[in-house]
Amino acid sequence: MRMRRRPRLARTTILAAAATVASGLLLVGAVQGAGESAAHAAGRAWHSVFPDHPKTAAGKRMIVLLATPSVAERAAAGSARPPASEEKQWTADIQSMQASLLAALRQRGVHVKPEHVFTHVLNGFSASLDGRAVAELERNPLVVGVYPVRAVYPAEVQTASGPGQATRVELTGFDGSGVTVALLDTGVDRTHPALRGHVGRGHDFVAGDGRATPERSADEAGRLETHGTRMAGIALGVAPGARILPFRIVGWQHTESGEAVVGGGDLLIAALERAVDPDGDGATSDAVQVALAPVVEPFAAFVDSPESRAVTGATDLGTLVVAPSGNDGDVGLHFGSLAAPGAAPDALSVGAVDTRADVFETRMTLAVRGSAAADESTRVLGGVKTGRGMTLAVAGLLGPSLADPSRAEDVEAGGTELRDFFDPNGVSRVAGRAAIVPADGSSLARQAANAKAAGATALLVYGTDLPAGALDLDDAGALPVIAVSGEAGSDAVAGLRNRDEVVVALGAARPVGNGIAGRVAAFSSGGLAFDGRVRPDLVAPGVNLATVDARASRGERALYATATGSSAAAAVVAGAAALVEQARPELDARALRSVLVGSAKPLGEASTREGAGLVNAAAAAGAQLVVEPSSLAFGRGGAKAWSNSRTITVTNVSRRTLDVGFASVADQVGTSVGFTAEPATLKLGPRASGQVTLGISAPNGVGTGASGVVLAMADGVALARMPWAVGRSPDRTAELVGSVSISNWEFEPSNAAPAVVVFRAGRADPTGNGSIEPVGLLQAELWTVDGKKLGVIARLRDLLPGRYALGLTGRDANGKVLPAGTYVLRLRAQPVDADDGTTPSTAQTIFRIKERS
Repeated sequence: MRMRRRPRLARTTILAAAATVASGLLLVGAVQGAGESAAHAAGRAWHSVFPDHPKTAAGKRMIVLLATPSVAERAAAGSARPPASEEKQWTADIQSMQASLLAALRQRGVHVKPEHVFTHVLNGFSASLDGRAVAELERNPLVVGVYPVRAVYPAEVQTASGPGQATRVELTGFDGSGVTVALLDTGVDRTHPALRGHVGRGHDFVAGDGRATPERSADEAGRLETHGTRMAGIALGVAPGARILPFRIVGWQHTESGEAVVGGGDLLIAALERAVDPDGDGATSDAVQVALAPVVEPFAAFVDSPESRAVTGATDLGTLVVAPSGNDGDVGLHFGSLAAPGAAPDALSVGAVDTRADVFETRMTLAVRGSAAADESTRVLGGVKTGRGMTLAVAGLLGPSLADPSRAEDVEAGGTELRDFFDPNGVSRVAGRAAIVPADGSSLARQAANAKAAGATALLVYGTDLPAGALDLDDAGALPVIAVSGEAGSDAVAGLRNRDEVVVALGAARPVGNGIAGRVAAFSSGGLAFDGRVRPDLVAPGVNLATVDARASRGERALYATATGSSAAAAVVAGAAALVEQARPELDARALRSVLVGSAKPLGEASTREGAGLVNAAAAAGAQLVVEPSSLAFGRGGAKAWSNSRTITVTNVSRRTLDVGFASVADQVGTSVGFTAEPATLKLGPRASGQVTLGISAPNGVGTGASGVVLAMADGVALARMPWAVGRSPDRTAELVGSVSISNWEFEPSNAAPAVVVFRAGRADPTGNGSIEPVGLLQAELWTVDGKKLGVIARLRDLLPGRYALGLTGRDANGKVLPAGTYVLRLRAQPVDADDGTTPSTAQTIFRIKERS
């Protein structure tokens, strides 16, 4: 069964040399503030557990999209799957067109060497491009647009080995046999006893060789890539009969903070290319059924990006792409925390649920000069010790240290620098003691590792909102990490400043019921993609999951670990998809996605938190309806009367005739949103399809947005659930572009030394709710001072909030040198959802072209 849908490719043309440089995006700090809700505060607390995304050099790597249809677009345009011979011919034609384009560029003196070539999921290539190459490509009518390569990161907290939770997702009678899951991640330890025989050789797109195995850090030989192995273990734990085909798209790179595991969006696309054509012969009859991409491009929920288009292309060619929603928390009916590729319209986006039945707490007495600052039960964040209690002296990180010998006596260090645990003479301050550090948003895992390395017996963290067990540290080898209230911790540190004796008594850790069991984890990203679509589609277990760990060599003992994050949840869903694919092989990629979403079990949280609900493989395997699209975006509402509609296609995949009706349930009781379905019911025989137009209306407006689920029902039973949302009305008073400055307002035309125009694009909500407003399209227009438009000299797409720069060479829209005189550069910025008629924001600056000397 093939259900086809393709987005239209928008034409992008940059008509003059333009260089764009984004500054470092401090989005987490920018979108949070004192007015945040408790939910947002809980989400922010998790930022100290997940590793910071290291900044990588922007470089000149770009993705060039071409206008000639890809193999996927050509296949989607037909009514039946094309024969292999035709696909191979299409591939050859696209390669020939690309070669002709590159040859034409060489004739103009522009030499472009593609690093990765794409023909199937999209038509294009990635390459390192200088300013002239960008200008030549964007002027070419065969080019749709040139996009920067975005950084890609694993979407999981780095945890130590230890016991964990089972996924509890299964389908009786099926184990995923005959299904291949492409894993786009780090390399995988395919010789691990738990994985042996189920993992292929794959391909390493980072190093460019034919084996996707874990690599060591060049800086620290003891550090090994682990994420891919852990995700493979989770997916095979759900579908033990499936086969994993690993594609290494993230690996060790030098960053501003040292070596880190990072990849690029072009490697992600290259891996999807291989996933739909594993043998590389140009035909897609061997496309893998499921591609698991447990990685994130943070905040990059653009629907027209190369990565998003590639997900659509892979889906058209029969591969379901499963990806995490992100680990940056919930922003509800706003844009902000969602990550690519999970935000793509055709991706199966997955959030994480905390399914732990029990967590650990301990009795703690914290005393300053013999007086109790705290005497209470408190959370064990990690490193559970089940033996007897202990009494320890408490040591703080105050004053001069090996890291900063000049630090003032009363200034407290955070603990992310190991040398701060030692005095200026190199003597440990915390050996045999309980170290106390503040919850300042920095990496708690690093603080714990440093405390242990310095000889501490326990770590007290004061002011944290993290739940018990957040660190998942090794039971045997890690020191206990204990949560302390902000007030008690401040009292203890104040006592240490006064050189008072501070002592902590810790009882034995004991299990208690997990009060947030069955709820979406606070770190799990949810909200609206930049097209207004609800994300995630569904949720799955994603906290403290038991899995395997990578080893440096086959001779080492088998290692096991726990994994936490939306990537772990995505791995669970990829395994569930393999089970359902085995049970229902007649379903194509979109239908497989639809039954997984439509059959999810509601948890009672907002649809922007849980999507349709918790994954349910058994219900998906028995699904009777396929609905496309499987989630609905109704745009943004306003404060006044508002309405909108969307058309869905419903297909009966059962063996009986169904009378299907529709109803809507809003997330918030009392939400005054009307719902209509036209027609109100569909009578569908087996394999029959029909279309229904669903309408949402709000007589009094929906300025703060609304969300819920649409139910497709037969005989009073809900057969499919579709999450829907109406986004919050944007702030029309805040401009999307501004703070324009120019390095030299008067200059001679020059390609080598352009004047640089710097400006702010996009905005972050200052109220602390986590939302951002990116720019969908920014045009740089050239005008005369008397109001005559001379043309567009640059068009830039998909800009996240930040500072950007354009180089003015003194040429017009056709590349000709401008006559001497005064001109206006007007920047016009459109939001990502400009189709609703929103007026663009504008800002401008004046410059003068001097006579050439």
